[in-house]
Amino acid sequence: MRIVTEHLSYIYNERSPFATRALDDVSLTVEEGEFFGIIGHTGSGKSTFVQHLNGLLRLPSALKRRAKRGDTVLTVGEFDLADRKTDLRALRRKVGMVFQYPENQLFAETVFDDVAFGYKNFADGKPSQEETEAAVRDALTTVGLDYEAVKEVSPFELSGGQKRRVAIAGVIVTKPELLVLDEPAAGLDPLGKQEIMELLHTLHSSWCKTVVIVSHDMDEIAENCTRVAVFAEGRVKYVLPPRELFKRTEELLALGLDVPLTAKLTLALKKRGVEIDSDFTLEDFAEKVLARRRTC
Repeated sequence: MRIVTEHLSYIYNERSPFATRALDDVSLTVEEGEFFGIIGHTGSGKSTFVQHLNGLLRLPSALKRRAKRGDTVLTVGEFDLADRKTDLRALRRKVGMVFQYPENQLFAETVFDDVAFGYKNFADGKPSQEETEAAVRDALTTVGLDYEAVKEVSPFELSGGQKRRVAIAGVIVTKPELLVLDEPAAGLDPLGKQEIMELLHTLHSSWCKTVVIVSHDMDEIAENCTRVAVFAEGRVKYVLPPRELFKRTEELLALGLDVPLTAKLTLALKKRGVEIDSDFTLEDFAEKVLARRRTC
């Protein structure tokens, strides 16, 4: 699904002494097929932005019967979120949202019931038991869990990594075309992070056309994303491929952001007179360093 945003602004507690402008004239396009990253320090507006993508936060024109739409544009695939008549249920069936630490949202007595909840809530009509079982089985298998082994288990008895997978299964059970994840690997060990990112790439290469991740982990962004948007003070500062973005190491550090380890090493080597031109993935950086060593 393609995302088009033009002149999007959002104010929390508008018309009160506590009004806070979270988004200020944001224009951003995410093309269908991208594995897109969003970064920014706390309060930069990135979470507010992604909450607009499935209608959790609404534009004024979508809330007021006679409000003028003005110049604000927000479309996700075929859905116009500036239109108050937009079918939010249909939108949310196609746009899956995974919040930070999604395992905290588990609530049902069994893994099956937890994952089935999303399917029953968004399926057209009333799905049969057979259809529900097939959808839940497929979702749990996709996230790497044994359906027969976990379906009757309480989700609260699972390990942290398993809980994360069950929570993701509850979102992907409807096979959304756009998947938005806020810090998908937060709190996981290195192996768990690798497994979650491999899962997201598996989904992306099958039926999930577009993936958007919000992350503070710059190595994660460099290793996985096709392009990256940098949010600062409610505005989009940059939209660049990681290869170009992380060449701006000093600018990003000045914004209070971290950069990948490979970018830090690249900058340190540059100060010593050694130029390394990589895409900032660990594999490419290591290859370029070794190649430089061989030629020297």
